[in-house]
Amino acid sequence: MEEKREAVVFFINAGGGHRAAARALEAGLAERPELPFRLRPVPLQRVLAPLDFVARLTGISLEETYNDMVRCGRTRFLVPLLRSLQLAIRVRRRALARLIGEELRRTRPAVVVSVTPNFNAAIRDAVRAALPGAHFVVMLTDLADFPPHFWIEPGIDRLLVATDHAAEQAVRAGLPRARVTRTSGMPLHPRFYPRLGGAARARVRAELGFVTEDFVALLLFGGKGAPELVPLAEELLRMPALRVVAVCGDNPPLYDHMEPLMARSRGRLARFGFTDRVPELLAAADVLVTKPGPGSLAEAFHQQVPVVVTSNGRTIPQERWNARFVEQKGLGLVVRSHFEAPAAVYRIATDEPLRTRMHFALRCLGENRAIYEALDAVAAELRG
Repeated sequence: MEEKREAVVFFINAGGGHRAAARALEAGLAERPELPFRLRPVPLQRVLAPLDFVARLTGISLEETYNDMVRCGRTRFLVPLLRSLQLAIRVRRRALARLIGEELRRTRPAVVVSVTPNFNAAIRDAVRAALPGAHFVVMLTDLADFPPHFWIEPGIDRLLVATDHAAEQAVRAGLPRARVTRTSGMPLHPRFYPRLGGAARARVRAELGFVTEDFVALLLFGGKGAPELVPLAEELLRMPALRVVAVCGDNPPLYDHMEPLMARSRGRLARFGFTDRVPELLAAADVLVTKPGPGSLAEAFHQQVPVVVTSNGRTIPQERWNARFVEQKGLGLVVRSHFEAPAAVYRIATDEPLRTRMHFALRCLGENRAIYEALDAVAAELRG
């Protein structure tokens, strides 16, 4: 049997979506043994650690600094910080490309995949210098780019995008349309693909102590949680007919902070830390309350659960277009802050025609098979 060629996948740990995309590619490939390549995920932070000036000054990596900002809700000034980071990347691009090139020369992959923003110009330069003839594939883990120099750069061999808007952004940025592949949605882990039906919904609700007639709001604010989760859950529980499931993510202080509310909720609140049970929890939910993160939205869209999302000055810049997408497509309601979210949830809970329109809009998105489409695209680049 011919030995499979290697594809390297560069990812970062700033937020959870990039690492999740790399794991989704791995899991999807495990279901497609006929494809002519194997995947090797590589954390870009490890490769670029010698140039991480934040870690040298503070002992904390740039990725963890970003994660702490998101975890604590200190996101209002992310745009100027992002532009400063991008300037630093452009200034040090040769040095960054040299380190990435050393990694590529050592391992000699046949194709390079990035699920990482901000660094794609440096990765492209490294591929061209270290692996002449090898193809460079970028898969957006956002619904849209946040130009300039965020996701899309000239010289990408194959760009995978989840929306028509992102495809048009790529063409405007100078990529030939033939190099842009519009997938059927955001990359999802294969465990999300089976739509869990009524039996799973009843089973999970019974486990949580909820009954069929309850209206259930799922609160999910990314892999690191968010400080507004506790006051939001408290306000929602003021509505007697509502049940709440709160996912605190990888944020133990937030999980502990919710304990007094758990004690007062009389069984109407269920809480989770970081969990891989999100597909089951979505199956049990009637609405998802979340920030407009692409991962959470993609999971809700696939499970056909309406959403309530916040969009304001604290919204992470690359996620602001996502809220407009929700609004334009009629997939949920957009509010300016978590203080307005309970009223939006109440509106969805009590307005049956509105829920019907939202469910129709969600069905119109079509079937999401993006992770398999991405794997097929990588295989095509290897062959071509």
